[in-house]
Amino acid sequence: MTELFLELNQPVSDGLAAEDLVGFSGLVVDGACVDPGGCRCLQVPVTALTGGDRNELADWCEETDPMRVVDGGLDVCARLRDASPELSWTPRLIAYRPEVCYRMSTSHGQAGFKFYTPDMAAIRGYRVSDGDLLLRAALERAKGLGFGTLWLHAQHAAEQGRGLDLELLERAKRVYQDGLWFSGGVTGASHLKNLARAGGVHALVVGSDLLAEVGCQGLADALAPPAPREEPIHFQPRKGAECAAS
Repeated sequence: MTELFLELNQPVSDGLAAEDLVGFSGLVVDGACVDPGGCRCLQVPVTALTGGDRNELADWCEETDPMRVVDGGLDVCARLRDASPELSWTPRLIAYRPEVCYRMSTSHGQAGFKFYTPDMAAIRGYRVSDGDLLLRAALERAKGLGFGTLWLHAQHAAEQGRGLDLELLERAKRVYQDGLWFSGGVTGASHLKNLARAGGVHALVVGSDLLAEVGCQGLADALAPPAPREEPIHFQPRKGAECAAS
């Protein structure tokens, strides 16, 4: 079952109450915009902190439980983890498909005749924001650095708002079967249903706009695994019974 987390990147509004968050596993809070006191009234644990450096997150310095999310790349996250091993650290990578570019190629049939062909490397794969690495190479490097949790944000899906990038998710799950956080593209309950049919993910991060539109019960219902399909059972008469009937 996919764990659901709500991302808060602005001060907690008066209209948001604890009962609105039933079914959420926790909050992902931009610590530079939201203070700890504003979250306590929601009675849902702050699972992860994003945004800002140590000075901007000064209000959260005594909160050691939330996981620190780092956008600066795998090596930066590893250095911060090594410097403060008492805290939990995880990298967040932005995944995207490179824009298709066309290169001039020479025809083998006619000497001197040239035409444009697409760069197949850009069509086939995803890359991530950390040094423009190929997706699989970045995921394997994250594993090698000892990160049990990795957050992957689908850039194009987030920009389009038409649902999760399930192809990206499937590729990432080949390396990170467990501990994969995912975000980007969810704007309706149908997108969560598609995720449930695809097998889900360890954790999904959504925004408050989706909560306001669908509601916590609607989110829980959409994320529930689809019921197994019922197949009618037909019994064939035994050969002896067929002979007796004739």
